[in-house]
Amino acid sequence: MHKEKFKLENSVGKVLDKTEVFLAAIAGILIMCSMLTVMLEVIVRYIFGTSFVWVQEYNEYILLYIPFLSGAWLLRNNDHVIVNLIDNILGKSSSIVLNIIVAILGILSMIIIVYYSTIVTLDILNRNVTSTTVLRTPQVYIYIIIPIGSFFMLLEFVRQLIYAIKSRNNSLLE
Repeated sequence: MHKEKFKLENSVGKVLDKTEVFLAAIAGILIMCSMLTVMLEVIVRYIFGTSFVWVQEYNEYILLYIPFLSGAWLLRNNDHVIVNLIDNILGKSSSIVLNIIVAILGILSMIIIVYYSTIVTLDILNRNVTSTTVLRTPQVYIYIIIPIGSFFMLLEFVRQLIYAIKSRNNSLLE
């Protein structure tokens, strides 16, 4: 039974890992698209004295998408900005407790963000809200990334909590 549970956790973890890598890759592609479209905009404006209507608006949307697509991957790899001053001062067992507290706070934060952003996104979908610009972009496509990205960060915080608890239990046995 214990081996089956471990295999399930391992397979769920692999699916989560692959999904996070896929979402982070999309974020990387969006960064490249943003860079290229801004460069194109500058060149066209310089040479022809005109600009594209869509570049600024869609680059603003890309700036929203990037952190929500890559957040869970960054969290898993501990590549996000962290302040480890307290962690450096604490001993190993206190550091593990701090990791548990941080994971719980992260879980609570993500639950709140997923819940309310889902409500807002569904409301925007039901009311067919579009941007006020000439492009009239449906805003549901913009807001949908918030609950999706936050959900994957929630799953990553749950995984970190599980690892922190296992780590604490292992340190107690030593």
